[in-house]
Amino acid sequence: MSHRISYNTMSDDDVIRDLAAHVEKIRIARRIKESELESLAGISRKTLYNFRKGATGLSLRNFIRLLRALGEADRLACLFPESESYSPRGRELELPKRVRDRQEPDDGFRWGDET
Repeated sequence: MSHRISYNTMSDDDVIRDLAAHVEKIRIARRIKESELESLAGISRKTLYNFRKGATGLSLRNFIRLLRALGEADRLACLFPESESYSPRGRELELPKRVRDRQEPDDGFRWGDET
């Protein structure tokens, strides 16, 4: 049984390093050279190096390019499964079209020293 880590409890840098480690494992398993991956993904050597070392994060665009170059872009569909909401009635809840900030009601009261 594999041990699943919780990204909720990890720092952003640790999550980046973990994602980079997964990308590296896939690259090695597919026997893709680093230079080939850089070329296929259209990213620079320094960008890939910094990502692997956890020095900097990738832009989402470059992360998608890496996944495509590895043939793993479909994994992104797992981030947001079609049915995430649960309803005890057995049907999906209708989501609101927008979410607005609540405006504080102006009750007209003033202390008198506001400018």
